[in-house]
Amino acid sequence: MRVTDDVPLLNGLGRSWPGKCWRRGQDLQVPTQMLALAAQMVLCAAPLLVATSAVVRRADGHGLGEPLARYLGLHGAAARDFMSLFAGSRRVSMTELVVGLLLGAAFATGIAATQQRGFETLWSLPRAPIRQSWRWLVWLAGLGVYLAVVLGDGQLGHHTDWRLHLGALVRVVIQLGASLVFYCWSQHLLLNGRVAWRRLLPGAAVMSLGTTVLVLASGFVLPGQLTEQVNDYGPVGATFVLSVWLVILSAVILGGALVGVTVAERHIPARSEEAALQPQPL
Repeated sequence: MRVTDDVPLLNGLGRSWPGKCWRRGQDLQVPTQMLALAAQMVLCAAPLLVATSAVVRRADGHGLGEPLARYLGLHGAAARDFMSLFAGSRRVSMTELVVGLLLGAAFATGIAATQQRGFETLWSLPRAPIRQSWRWLVWLAGLGVYLAVVLGDGQLGHHTDWRLHLGALVRVVIQLGASLVFYCWSQHLLLNGRVAWRRLLPGAAVMSLGTTVLVLASGFVLPGQLTEQVNDYGPVGATFVLSVWLVILSAVILGGALVGVTVAERHIPARSEEAALQPQPL
């Protein structure tokens, strides 16, 4: 085929929905925002999880290592290597644990702030005023509820495997449903209600589907990778594998939001500009 024959094809691809989505992502520097979100997750979420695990372990003798390993589909040596990241002494005072938890939560609000800025950029909205920063704390509380649901999902699936042999299906359904609700709610919260719920739904659906696929794939990919990296580099190898997982999750979140914005602009009418800029109740 001659070069001149390729031009209409390339122009057609550029005008197509995937082409517009790709071009918009490049114009808004979405890959850079994905890396920024991943960096915030690595720096902020990890200390929060460790501090939370220490508090939970002191309260009931078990930390978050086991449910997290079960959620990611880890088993055998990989599960033991992963849970060792959350091992610690129970002799640490409750005061120190609470202080660590509060500091971890304070730093973790950076994840909410980075997501908020990414969502605002994708929807071409101005930055929310600083007085709306309380929404980051509300988002963090919602994240805790979401994690409790999906981590408990693994235990529910374990019991269902024993009784009805439908554990995998139960886990997928709960993961999809909980993720859809959480991602739709978190976008609405962080965007200060400036985008209608129905316009946020496509992006939330893509995010929830991507997260569910990532979690399912983790059970096949992570055990071998984690064991290999730990054997080669020690505990830091496990941290590296989890960092890569968080990078992929960041791509799922902001990439899903990008797809959702493109779909909404093409198929879902927007409200009037005046109504769109008015804050909506939670």
